[in-house]
Amino acid sequence: MSENASYTMPSLENTPANIALWAQASFFFYMFGSSLVELDSMALSSDPDYPFAIVALISGMALLFQVRYSRIIALSIVPLLAILEDPFFLIFGVIWFGPLVFMPALAFDDFGQRPLFGKWTKKGWGTLLLTLFLFFNVVDTGLIEIAEEGQIVADWETDEEEFDRIVADCEASSDCSFLDSDDDSEIITAWAASSMEMNIAYLGLAMLALSIIGLIAMGLGRVNIDGLTPTVAGVVLVGAFWVDDYLWRAVEHEAFGLDSLYLLPVSGVILMSIHGLYTLSPANLE
Repeated sequence: MSENASYTMPSLENTPANIALWAQASFFFYMFGSSLVELDSMALSSDPDYPFAIVALISGMALLFQVRYSRIIALSIVPLLAILEDPFFLIFGVIWFGPLVFMPALAFDDFGQRPLFGKWTKKGWGTLLLTLFLFFNVVDTGLIEIAEEGQIVADWETDEEEFDRIVADCEASSDCSFLDSDDDSEIITAWAASSMEMNIAYLGLAMLALSIIGLIAMGLGRVNIDGLTPTVAGVVLVGAFWVDDYLWRAVEHEAFGLDSLYLLPVSGVILMSIHGLYTLSPANLE
């Protein structure tokens, strides 16, 4: 986008930067759709979240058309969720949405992004945001729980929209049990994993660990093997998150649903950002 242009028409160029841009915008379009439609049944939501849907749509369009301050506009979804949902989301949202919004711009020259706050380097900021995003998601993954404990334990508030379905599904399955809770307004379910699912969880953990170690080693220049690039490590990394999503559904006896499609744009943003930050020429990292 030129300095005088107020927006840029999106293109279908098959370049890493453009793929990252479309993936980024698609994530916000996904949130727009999921706010209005029950993706599992493809029926209109009984409780649509119109303010969130509008902000998500505007954010996605701002990013796709690269309007001025598009990343600030996209990040405005964080304070909105903090107001509508939980003030704690102000912290969670910055850690989760911030990297998705800024990493592609820091990884590629195409977006004209300077180092944040005019300090440090684009590669440094991109690495920091990637680290925060991965740390948050690794902590939240179910791979460790499934591999070590052989179960998934989750607590559910009685006022949640799907509470009745959750209780019915647990009662109908021999692999699910209810654990004692000190809070009368919630229940705790424990879904037992099979030995095969535990082995898959170990595989996912190995993918996660090896990809992160590989990224660190190659990023520091400690490993230099022909054909083995940070992008390859990125493929393994995002693959681990798909394994995690599969296991959540397999252990809880749920079929694959359209609500898992958010992983597609997230995977695209993470993978292309890794490609731009560590695999391509370092000319864009100042």
